[in-house]
Amino acid sequence: MNNQYSDSSSSSLNRKCLWCSQTNIDRGKLINCGHIICNTCILNDKICHSTCPFCWYKHAEQFIRDNKICSVCCSAINSNDHPSLCPNHHNRCSQCFSQGCILCQFRKFNSANRNLLNDLSSKEQRTLYTCRTWVMKFEEIQKSKINNIAMIQSNEKPDVIELSESDFDPEQQSLIGVKPSKVKKTNNSKPEESGDCMICLEPLGSHYRKLHVCGHSFHKVCIDQWFQSNGIQSCPSCGYVYGISQGPQPPNGHMTTKHIPVRLPGFENERYENPGLPTIEITYSFQPGLQGPLNPSPGKPYSGTTRKAYLPNIKEGRDILDLLKKAFRDQHIFTIGRSTTTGQENVITWNDIHHKTSISGGPDRFGYPDPTYLNRVRQELADKGYK
Repeated sequence: MNNQYSDSSSSSLNRKCLWCSQTNIDRGKLINCGHIICNTCILNDKICHSTCPFCWYKHAEQFIRDNKICSVCCSAINSNDHPSLCPNHHNRCSQCFSQGCILCQFRKFNSANRNLLNDLSSKEQRTLYTCRTWVMKFEEIQKSKINNIAMIQSNEKPDVIELSESDFDPEQQSLIGVKPSKVKKTNNSKPEESGDCMICLEPLGSHYRKLHVCGHSFHKVCIDQWFQSNGIQSCPSCGYVYGISQGPQPPNGHMTTKHIPVRLPGFENERYENPGLPTIEITYSFQPGLQGPLNPSPGKPYSGTTRKAYLPNIKEGRDILDLLKKAFRDQHIFTIGRSTTTGQENVITWNDIHHKTSISGGPDRFGYPDPTYLNRVRQELADKGYK
């Protein structure tokens, strides 16, 4: 559905986007919801009725609240469970009480331009798909309510049918926390076993692949690309890990390490096994070559590069180094694409595993001190299957 805008009588100056909080935006209110959303935050999604990110957030929030769904693992919360609330008051089941929720992660998406799949990490894609599913189910329920009200007003009896668990695709069950005895549909509703691919949301047809453990089905092309691009071969629906695939990093690279006599800011007071060599220096080097089948332009040339990165020579730093070596071996540290600093195309860039390329300068200069960096990079490695 195309978005329409309504210019209010007041000037567009000093308007504030409800989603990103930027002022002086050049758009008026969205007609279908009345929210003031700037142009860069509009969701370019043709599947859902609403393209307003704030509506997505509120509708998904209402859906999981009404259906008692855990905002972390997406499963239904049993009546005998003792759920907790995240800082934004979203339900979490007792097993997920210490973890952050999907809606809170979605709320951090301040620009919809990042919602293009090529610009999202696998974790962000999972967040977006889950919220989209919740919103779509919310919209279906609202539409059914409207249809039922219209039938009642016309003195017709709404045709309400109890759904069994078999009416739902297993991937939808895990996302919407389905409770068969409480879910209803009208005779105008399409059953959930319509066979849509969870990745592209198009009908499966005859060219699909069913994952052998969890049983979820996707287009063969979609799931193959998903496995190749994300490194960790996990089901996009339930997260079951099948293995680690080769990544898009050029195969002609070399990774070398050495210890240097410089202490990283923030690690001056550590007790080092070798106080004279407290820092690990990593050197990545690549020769020019031709792009492969996992790169954006197979057969086209890319330029070579040399990158350096730094870790503290402590147990945590050495553990992360071992994981980086495994990720480099599987070709997941780098990819080929557009440089965010120079804008140049077909160059070797980082592939969602952040490195400290400077010794000092803090996070703004990709250096130390940065107290949370080691935890963050460990999580990024874990997202690709390296733990």
